[in-house]
Amino acid sequence: MLNGILTIPLGGRSSGTSAGAESLAHPLAEYVAGAENRLADRALRAFMDREPACYSPLVLYGPHGAGKSHLAHGLVNWWTQRYPHERVDCLPAAEFAREHAAAVAQHRLEEWRQQKRELALLVLEDLGQLAGKRPAQHELHHLLDELADREALVLVTARSLPGQSAALLPALRSRLSGGLVVRLSLPGPATRRAILERLASARGMTLSKRAIHGLADSLAVNVPTLVSALLELELAAGTTGQPVSSRRVREFLTQRDSSQRPNLRQIAVLTAKHFGLSLADLKSPQRRQPLVAGRGVAMYLARQLTDKSFEQIGAFFGGRDHTTVLHGCRRTESLLARDRALRQAVAEVRRRLHAS
Repeated sequence: MLNGILTIPLGGRSSGTSAGAESLAHPLAEYVAGAENRLADRALRAFMDREPACYSPLVLYGPHGAGKSHLAHGLVNWWTQRYPHERVDCLPAAEFAREHAAAVAQHRLEEWRQQKRELALLVLEDLGQLAGKRPAQHELHHLLDELADREALVLVTARSLPGQSAALLPALRSRLSGGLVVRLSLPGPATRRAILERLASARGMTLSKRAIHGLADSLAVNVPTLVSALLELELAAGTTGQPVSSRRVREFLTQRDSSQRPNLRQIAVLTAKHFGLSLADLKSPQRRQPLVAGRGVAMYLARQLTDKSFEQIGAFFGGRDHTTVLHGCRRTESLLARDRALRQAVAEVRRRLHAS
């Protein structure tokens, strides 16, 4: 443990994982767990040590980029090194369903079942892929019971809490809840700093402590996004031949923030769509009530989410002047305090802008 940060030695990633930023995100032979993921650390260590009190199945759920796949593939790699003569299977839930369907179609279901029963460790990724695949869900439910009878271990990953998923059969939800269900959270600031330090060291990058702190404290993001930022800085440093300084990090963060802001057209188009209008409607001189409300929301969000002046916003929305835009923004802000439907509209447009 270092400054409250724990690492789980995993022996690296197994082959066959996806390429791209996510595969670059964990070139380390460990999982970095801060206080936000302390329970996951304890559960996985007990799982790896085969402690009598360990739970199976162990279900890890959480958002994209929290490290579910890293832990799953790392565990398989570690297990095959520690227990080379034991059978291990790691596969996405969709592949499990395809295997089951193929075994049924080819009249070799019992043979396929026997292969699964002989596993010492089953790792099933992205449980949500079984939504709508009832035969595969029934099969998994029975397989979990059979593996438990043999004291084999099962690790399942999911994006949401399995016990609350209406897409899963009640029996399977109950069976999964009978093990240990642990949420993986996105890394906090201290964990992000530790990850950046290890990644920079692994890649031979030179980052000052101030640069690492500036990057980690400003980017409350998932690990792949954090790594993408590090790779961009590494590329810039390679081009200039200079180490990554805290000043360069500040410049990068400023540029990143600017590039991620929606522009006036994006705001106007999504707002118009939400209110059942067109972009031409928002720019027109018409003053029908639904149009006035939609235009007010669009101008309000433009002021909130961009660095454009009242004059620039007014010019975009049909050549309106500074005073008209100011009045529209203030009126919308006043309405938000008492109009729940308008608050929901603003929240929904914000969400769509963020998603896009």
